[in-house]
Amino acid sequence: MRAAAIVSLPTETFEQIELPDPVHADDELVLQVEACGICGTDLHIMAGSSYAPELPFVLGHEPVGRVVAAGGAEHDWLGARVAITLFTGCGTCALCRAGDERLCESLVSIIGVLARQGGFAERMVVRAAQAVAVPDELGSGSAASLVDAGATAANAVRQMPGEAGLCVVLGGGPVGFLVAEMLRAEGRACLVVEPQEGRRGALRSLGHTVEPDVSAVKAPDVVVDCAGGPETATWAVARLRPRGTLVVVGYGAMPAFDSAPVARKELSIAGVRSGARRDLEHALLLAARGRIRLPEISRYSLSSINEAFGALRSGSIAGKAVIVP
Repeated sequence: MRAAAIVSLPTETFEQIELPDPVHADDELVLQVEACGICGTDLHIMAGSSYAPELPFVLGHEPVGRVVAAGGAEHDWLGARVAITLFTGCGTCALCRAGDERLCESLVSIIGVLARQGGFAERMVVRAAQAVAVPDELGSGSAASLVDAGATAANAVRQMPGEAGLCVVLGGGPVGFLVAEMLRAEGRACLVVEPQEGRRGALRSLGHTVEPDVSAVKAPDVVVDCAGGPETATWAVARLRPRGTLVVVGYGAMPAFDSAPVARKELSIAGVRSGARRDLEHALLLAARGRIRLPEISRYSLSSINEAFGALRSGSIAGKAVIVP
């Protein structure tokens, strides 16, 4: 089978390689990949600033595929179209038993990120326990745009206090876009701060309030940081109202952090690491029912994957890039 792999780190390019057809265990499924989204984490890995998988490695942690082979205990999945949860934990700790494998302190793998090959390939193997059925109403490209971004957005919204007033979303990329859409679906006020003109235009065309920077933002109740810039958390704790909430989605190193405003205003800080199965299922259902709209999807073939990543690095894609093997 064909795959696009990284063979060195840091790097800006994939190599087209041939891999043996995947072999599955009794509790695993083989997917014929129909679409796989590109995530900012892929860019960070390639830049050498994030996870460092054993090379060569096939990235791609936002796949949707058709089940073409299944282990003996999993034949009911044959022919189904599925997305995936990303994380494999130890399986025995309290977090794993609660469905929060992504927080397991003895994490085994993250599909397409670490220790388990991903979806920038014609086929891939996943544990049946990580398969999530895709509603018939969604195309595979649309579903792929939700595998990580949608689950993360749903988790971020779940962290917010229900009685909160103004919510400011920092960053209008796929996750920030979907946070804004999920808040709109709940009838909640939201302002998105996004410096990239194309992304601002996409959000405005759907009726969202958007600003190019934070200069016009006054005293929010919630800040959802999807940008992860070096100054965003510092700005948020300074501007939030008393008993406000900072939801941290994007990663970023802070040059300095003054905790005094956190204590003096009794602020809450909540972290978000992707989402649980229930978050992905919720995002897929909202999209299938038309309650949220999705970012514009730019599709690239597997052989054009370097072009796709180049377009993302240049900022020329306002929505979501998806590889269609």
